Amino acid sequence: MYQRLDEVLIRLPRELRTAVGELAGLQGKSLAATYRLLLDEALAARARQATATGLVAVEQELDLHVLIAVEQVIALMESFLPRGQGAARRVLPEAVLAAQRRLELREGVEA
Repeated sequence: MYQRLDEVLIRLPRELRTAVGELAGLQGKSLAATYRLLLDEALAARARQATATGLVAVEQELDLHVLIAVEQVIALMESFLPRGQGAARRVLPEAVLAAQRRLELREGVEA
């Protein structure tokens, strides 16, 4: 199928024109095809980076929500259990170790 292409004129420094010309020669492609390839690759890399950045932000926000939930559970324990503050202090070290193990598991899966 025929695809209409727009024509764009770009002024480039000589070094960049030379580098693109060498790349085109190595790949056996025209300069226009090489420029299109380089633009496609740059745009795809930017999209991948934006996606990765978004995922990291979501993970960080989820981690914050988990910490808030844990703090609320501890506050709840302290408020309704007899000797709640003492009970919370006793389970806190175990809860911290469990959270660390969970984070290590997640990091192991991502690696």
